[in-house]
Amino acid sequence: MHHVGCMTVLNLTWFRAPLPRWWGGKKGGGKEKLMRRYWKIGLAAALLISLVLVAISKETPPPFIEMEVKGVRLDAVGQSPVVILADKEGKKALPIWIGLLEANAIDRELKNIGTTRPMTHDLLHSILTQVQVKVKEVKIIDLKNQTYYATLSLKLNKGVIEVDARPSDAIILALKSKIPILVAAKILDEQGIALTQKSAFGERYGIRIQELTPSLASHFNFKSKKGVLVAEVLPDSVSETSGIKAGDIITKVNSKEVGSVQEFEEMFDTAKVGDSLRILLFRDDKFQEVNLFLKR
Repeated sequence: MHHVGCMTVLNLTWFRAPLPRWWGGKKGGGKEKLMRRYWKIGLAAALLISLVLVAISKETPPPFIEMEVKGVRLDAVGQSPVVILADKEGKKALPIWIGLLEANAIDRELKNIGTTRPMTHDLLHSILTQVQVKVKEVKIIDLKNQTYYATLSLKLNKGVIEVDARPSDAIILALKSKIPILVAAKILDEQGIALTQKSAFGERYGIRIQELTPSLASHFNFKSKKGVLVAEVLPDSVSETSGIKAGDIITKVNSKEVGSVQEFEEMFDTAKVGDSLRILLFRDDKFQEVNLFLKR
């Protein structure tokens, strides 16, 4: 059996072997009919296998998703830079915490701002260009112990090699080279944030919250499975007065578990001005309760 692309071709030369005497049938004509019959069976089998392989290839999800750099933000809690990647369909975003120097370099590339003298990433890109090494693609392949791992695919004269890299460095080179940034589908499924207003972000009474991904939960040492993250508390709001802070994880409202932004919004929307809500928070590795008095 030989494989050609996604097609499978059977080696049918064995059908040409002479039939044994005990096979029976008339000499000449009977053998030719049997030969034609088995040729047809062999070709039909080859076609069936090819169709099955094509069907399987269509059903298999892509191992990597192409992403775009949407910008650089500051983490509301730790004031650390975060680069935001999003898929081209606008369904999911992936935040990655990076260093300040790399954040500034990414921001400059997005805004097409040059520097008077070449920075480190400028120098590396120039060297690759001068020696005629092309950056083919960037892949973010794994997440271990809250650290993302990436690879650079470099196209040389003799072929393509992959080099280990930090995601921040790889993203900068991808922007400079105008090449795809690919993220493993498994990472996006587990760490991605849905980009729909109802399920990803919400705001009620000065509390801006977002979905709590496993990566964020691990960052705050939160072991439970349900909760939403307070991304920001607006100044002079009733939420700030009650003591709620950015980085808090809201787990319950009036003893009811909160598992998503939508559930959080529904609980607040059913409350009335003048009500007092008991909110269970996770902060600094321990739970505490605050009372939020709703007023205009």
